[in-house]
Amino acid sequence: MKRFVSMLLLFSSVAAANAQKLNDFVSKYGNANGVGYMQPLADAFGANINSGVYQSARIPLGGFHLTFSVMLMAAPVTESRKTFSATTEGFFAPQQKADVPTIFGSTEGKTVVGNAGTAYAFPGGLNMTTFAVAVPQITIGSFRGTEGTIRFFQAKLGDNIGELQLWGIGARHNINQYFKKLPLDIAFGIYQHHFEIGDIVSANATLISAQASYPWSVFTFYGGPAVEISNMDVNYDGTSGKIALELKSQNSVRFTVGTLVSLAFFRLFADYNLASQPAFVLGLGFGF
Repeated sequence: MKRFVSMLLLFSSVAAANAQKLNDFVSKYGNANGVGYMQPLADAFGANINSGVYQSARIPLGGFHLTFSVMLMAAPVTESRKTFSATTEGFFAPQQKADVPTIFGSTEGKTVVGNAGTAYAFPGGLNMTTFAVAVPQITIGSFRGTEGTIRFFQAKLGDNIGELQLWGIGARHNINQYFKKLPLDIAFGIYQHHFEIGDIVSANATLISAQASYPWSVFTFYGGPAVEISNMDVNYDGTSGKIALELKSQNSVRFTVGTLVSLAFFRLFADYNLASQPAFVLGLGFGF
């Protein structure tokens, strides 16, 4: 349990530092450049938060069970997501385009030179190769092959940023009770998540998944396809006034492949989510 708490505290402290940098960097952009700068964050957020919602499709018809897990979701940041084509803004002349860092790009910005020796500076990024999120999850069941999932995390990020808050709810239903001779455990689930960073970022994600699993000894092999939607609103004070960005994740479908190891009350699991923006999951849990 102490390791679980330490992981969450570490995540909140890192989030606080990066949230302040995010506010400082993005405030230098207007709407058009702001979308290009922040789009990789929207993609990585959706990929992460829609991951890790199940590790088996087997759900008992009845009886009480409860599992507490903490998982680390990580979206790798490829080179193509570290730069975008930006355009000089305001009264800078002549107007120029340049390949500059996204929020995940180099900490070193880029400067272009205009008329009469004037200069326009594009901000840098956070220099991240992976965007990771640690999330606690509670799963409770079951009633007629149905169980529910809850996620919640909240942390203070400082007076200048406010609070980080994440919550998620979901439910899934096993269909083996209707088809007795299926060779695999099959379930269908739907999940909804919400994420906030102060008044700067507000994001929502929805996942509808088909889940299959097969137990073998202490192992359970699981996976399946899913459709997903996620969006992110970013609001900040730019150099030209208040800016509001509406971003939609590029991920629309994914396929999950993973393995669960069950030892008495403890569970260790890992999976990979194949999508436009992929994500890895590593988790530890215990339950009864």
